[in-house]
Amino acid sequence: MDIQKILLPVDGSVHSLRAVHEAVLFAKIFKAEILLLHCNEVFPNLKMKEDYVREVTEHANKVLGPARDILQDNGIRYMERVVDHAPTEAISELAEREKVDMIVMATRGANPLQGLLLGSVTQRVLKTAPCRVLVVR
Repeated sequence: MDIQKILLPVDGSVHSLRAVHEAVLFAKIFKAEILLLHCNEVFPNLKMKEDYVREVTEHANKVLGPARDILQDNGIRYMERVVDHAPTEAISELAEREKVDMIVMATRGANPLQGLLLGSVTQRVLKTAPCRVLVVR
């Protein structure tokens, strides 16, 4: 098994931070690079309003901050991507486009209404991912 690039979607939840720690372990073992991803669910009619864009950018930085700190503290090479797209599609699409070898993600995210045991985003990624998926509880 050769893992060179790991996709790590984060949403700021405690669950996604657990996934960050697991991704760090794999990155260290395989000397892999991590592609840190946050998906902004953008509403088209608000997308161009300056205040809205600023708020979305601030939110993305707030969400990525703790994950970024963990990666830096562990000396992990990483890149960041923030996309204005629903995570259910964005994760698998980015994994394919970037030719990632593994996706590491939480069982569920910040939204408690999206699935009880396994979040709807995670379920969708498991069905559509072009690579291995490690789901972290």
